[in-house]
Amino acid sequence: MSRTVFVDASRTASDGKKGRKPHAGYDGERTFKIHKLTELKDYDEIFIDTLSPEIYDEILELLRKDVRVYLLKDITKLKRLRIENNLEKSDENDAMLLSRIPREKFRPLAIEELELKMKTKPLINKYEQIMKWKNS
Repeated sequence: MSRTVFVDASRTASDGKKGRKPHAGYDGERTFKIHKLTELKDYDEIFIDTLSPEIYDEILELLRKDVRVYLLKDITKLKRLRIENNLEKSDENDAMLLSRIPREKFRPLAIEELELKMKTKPLINKYEQIMKWKNS
């Protein structure tokens, strides 16, 4: 049987430095905080709410270790579920609510997809910066 964890991913979780907000995880029994997704060594499946460039490296490392990572297709599902359950916005609540979303609402991430995103993101950022400079 595979072990599954649901993670409310934070853009600022890496390195555990002061002022950075950790990821919140829920494994069906307890909620916990982690600073790096790679700390989730005992899990075979990880379900996350968002994919930001700050965590590409961590997710890529997990995928290379044969951990299946799934991304929520539509973040509004999480927001709707929070409203329906009359819960306030918190990382722990969001991690628990992710476990209530049907698995078909998530899509698997692939190594190739992340590698492509890691290569193209700096180019897109540079293009946007040039266009912003040109138009100002």
